[in-house]
Formats: sequence, C-alpha cells, structure tokens
Amino acid sequence: MSVNPGFSSGAVKSRSYIRKNADTMYKSSFGDLPDGTVYRDPAGWKTNGEPVELQKRRFEQLRDEPVFEDGSSVLEKWNDLQESGFSVSETTKEIRKNLDTGDWSLPLDIIPEVFTVNPEQLPMADMMTRVTTQDDEVVATPVTEHPDIDWGLETQDDTEGSYEYSDPDYDDLSFEVEGFGAATRLEDKMILASNNLRNAESTQEQTFVRAMQQELERQIILGTDNNADGFEGFNDLITTGDGETVTDLDPDTADPEDYESATRDIIDSAEYQGAPRNSLAVVCDFDWHREVRDSLVSQQRYDGDITEIGAGFSAMTLDNVPVMKSHAIERITDRADGDTYNQAYAVNMEATYLSMLQETSVKPLAKVAPQEQMAVDSYGTLVSEENGAHIQAATVSPTA
Repeated sequence: MSVNPGFSSGAVKSRSYIRKNADTMYKSSFGDLPDGTVYRDPAGWKTNGEPVELQKRRFEQLRDEPVFEDGSSVLEKWNDLQESGFSVSETTKEIRKNLDTGDWSLPLDIIPEVFTVNPEQLPMADMMTRVTTQDDEVVATPVTEHPDIDWGLETQDDTEGSYEYSDPDYDDLSFEVEGFGAATRLEDKMILASNNLRNAESTQEQTFVRAMQQELERQIILGTDNNADGFEGFNDLITTGDGETVTDLDPDTADPEDYESATRDIIDSAEYQGAPRNSLAVVCDFDWHREVRDSLVSQQRYDGDITEIGAGFSAMTLDNVPVMKSHAIERITDRADGDTYNQAYAVNMEATYLSMLQETSVKPLAKVAPQEQMAVDSYGTLVSEENGAHIQAATVSPTA
C-alpha cells in the first residue's frame, strides 16, 4: 500500500457536506450514543477521575457480536471479504448492504493493533477528553459575570420591588467542526481485524493513525499557526480568546529553578482564573520538561515526582499537576533568536476537550486509476468552555 501525501478529491468533505450529512457521519462512528456523551477520557478529566473507554467496548462488539447470517461479526466479515479478493470499496458496500445501512465505514481508531498511545509524545491528542457532537458547530455559554448579591434585606419589606435585580452575563461561543485526513492508494489487501492483522498492514495502518494523531496534537496546541484551515488551538485562544501569557524566560540566562518557577506561575495563574487544580495539566517541549526535571532532582534528591494520572498513563508532576512533553512544541534549542514563543501551557482539561462528529475511519474513494483509493479522515473541533481563560502560557525569548 503506497501513501499519497496530499489530499485526493473527496478525502475531506466541505463545510456544506458536513452540515448536510452530520447525522450519518455521527452514526457511523458513535451509533446510538447520545449527543454530548463522554466516550473517551483516559485520565478521567471530566468524569471525576474515572477513566472512560467506550471505544474499547465498541471494538469488542464489532469483533465478537454475530450480526451476519453465517454467525460472523463485522470484523470477521471484513477479513473474509478481503481474503476473498474484494476491494475496500466492494467490502464496505457489502457490509453496508448486510447491515441495511448506507453510512457504515471501518473505524480505525478503535482497533488495538492500529491505535497506539504514547502520552509522552502526543499527550493532548492521546489523553484529552473526547465528547460526541451531532452538529457541525459546538456552542458553549460560559458565565462571564455573576449577579450582584445584596445585603441588609432585614431593613426591606418582602415586596418584589424591594430587591435589587441583578442577572448573570453569558458569552456565546461557537466552535466549528473541521475535517482532516489523507488519501492513499492500495496495492495490497487491507485486513484489519486483530487476529488476522498482518505485520506489514499493521505498521501501515499504525502509521496512518499516528500521523492523524500527530496532526491533531499540533492543531490542538498551535491552532491556526499549524494549519489555517483547521480549528483554533491553544495559541489562538491565548491571542484572540481570554488566555494569557504570564511569564517570559531568556533561555540563555535561565537556570532549572527558573523553569520550575515559571511552570508554577502558569499553574497558579490558571487556578486564579477559576480552573480547579486537580483538572490542570501542563504541556511543554522536551527542553522545558528536562529543565523542570533537573530542578526537581537537584532540590529533592530524587528523580522527580512520577505519578499515574489514569488508565496506565504516568507523568512527572509539579504541585500535583502532571507536566507532559509534546513533539508538537518546537524545542527551545531549535528556536530562532530574537523572537518570543509560547513554550509551556497550563490547561484546564475539564473545560478544554475535543468534540468529535466522526472519529478516524477508512472510506473508499472513487476509482480514477487501476489502483484503488481510500481516505482516512476525522471530523472534530477543540472546545474551550472558558474561551481560553483557563489556558495560561509561559514564553521564551532567545537572545543569543
């Protein structure tokens, strides 16, 4: 199977297509799950520390539940058809016909041999809470100002006019669902069920899904600085939303303790804005992470605080807040001199999450050459219920 690095026609759908087909796109990924369901939350950010893995159950259902007359499951049927010489397009069509649906597509994101997780490299894409949405636009209404409360009521009568009226103020925020993906040309069969997955195919599909995760991580953090056609990320919410940069370091003069102090600054600032400390996480580049780790080692005589933050994920912690490194943030040592860059972010992971209309799936494309074509695509957006107020960043300004 060879990869086309660009997009093929029809690989990612237009805004009008998303709006028109939102219901079928949603059903193909989430079935009968209600709108707004937390379906993936490895660290329990939005579920009081209880991990949520509804995708695992969905995979087990596709693998084990007999739905065809011969007693085979969906994934067993996929394998049988692929081994019989059916193309991806023909296989998809046959399964749709047997399931009596026109919107089924093969979900890649739930297959264990394909979906790999490495929280140290892509912590936001791998660990951020994911919530279902049936719409092409997600609306949030944060409270921007609370009502005024009066005193001295004992000096007033009980009539309606004796009270001062005060109403809370709300903000109307909207986040548009965006699609991203890639197209590929198939030169061999694509057997994806776990017990029949061949090594070459496993590697290929892991590469596709991991590439999707890498792009998602960059978009979550860098936003339109990564791709102007994608949804807004942390950097956008800091510059155009209510997020802030609260500290600035010169890496040529800063020592490890300065990085530790700056990390505490953004944690404290996010908490001051109203973010619960137990819902905060810090994401930074590899150099920043190393400096904080060196400070902990030099001061505490041990290899930093390491704690499990849910579902088997472990991370260094500072003041009980996990500090994770990401490949999406360029290393300080690779930054250009004379410019200022956001380098570490404290984020309220309860109020910041991914709303997904469709998870990563395989879809056949129109055949335009002897080779068969398919797309791997996903549709979603980053939601910040506080319009970035609970996202605080530390910056660096290399001068040497």
